[in-house]
Amino acid sequence: MKTLTNSRRVWLARGLEWSVAGALGVAGGLKLADPARFAAEIAGFRLVAGWSTGGLAVYLPWLELAVAVGLGFGKTRGAARVLAGVLLAGFSLVLASAWVRGIDVRCGCFGGADTGSLAAGLGRNAVLLLMLGVATALRRGGPVRPD
Repeated sequence: MKTLTNSRRVWLARGLEWSVAGALGVAGGLKLADPARFAAEIAGFRLVAGWSTGGLAVYLPWLELAVAVGLGFGKTRGAARVLAGVLLAGFSLVLASAWVRGIDVRCGCFGGADTGSLAAGLGRNAVLLLMLGVATALRRGGPVRPD
């Protein structure tokens, strides 16, 4: 089996990080387009007090956008990978909680866009988390032998 060169490994990691950044950037941007709708979707999960949904609906999309931008720059990429993982794991827990409790609620992951069932949202988050994990492993792998 052929090993990846350092350059290929870095570009593969970047591609994975940029893909996650794209998903978070689109999700954050779509939520910002209609914060009232996003607040209603947050309330539908019945996990936070009513007064806090407005703040979450306004600030959470900005956090997603900041993490997406952070994944694109060398100095912030490591911290952004950690934050993206925390966000995706947190979102997954929220989705799983609604699914287990039998709450019929829209995911809200991409603003007003229809993104399928809660199970689809969990699957999407699992793929994004896997992409982050592979990118992290590629970056931490150390130097490789030249071909």
